[in-house]
Amino acid sequence: MGFVLKEKLKALKSFLREWHKVEYGGLEVRIEELVVEIKDLDVRGELVGLSKEVERRKESFDALWKLFKSKEALMYQRSRSMWLKEGDANTKFFHNSVKS
Repeated sequence: MGFVLKEKLKALKSFLREWHKVEYGGLEVRIEELVVEIKDLDVRGELVGLSKEVERRKESFDALWKLFKSKEALMYQRSRSMWLKEGDANTKFFHNSVKS
């Protein structure tokens, strides 16, 4: 039973890695693309007018906001995992004090 569970978890791990690459991979590139698109729409709006493109700009801005929130959450999770792994300066000082 343990071997079967181990193999299923390995398969799940590979699927989760692929999902993560699709969902969060290239986050910086997608952010840059949306920024360029929004700037382009702004320039076109100043020159011609954006009667039909307003909804597209709004959708792009919403997508950009969601990507920024995802990036922030990802950075927060990474910082917490590093803190758990390495500890912080106060914890190290406390443990050294107790040892001495």
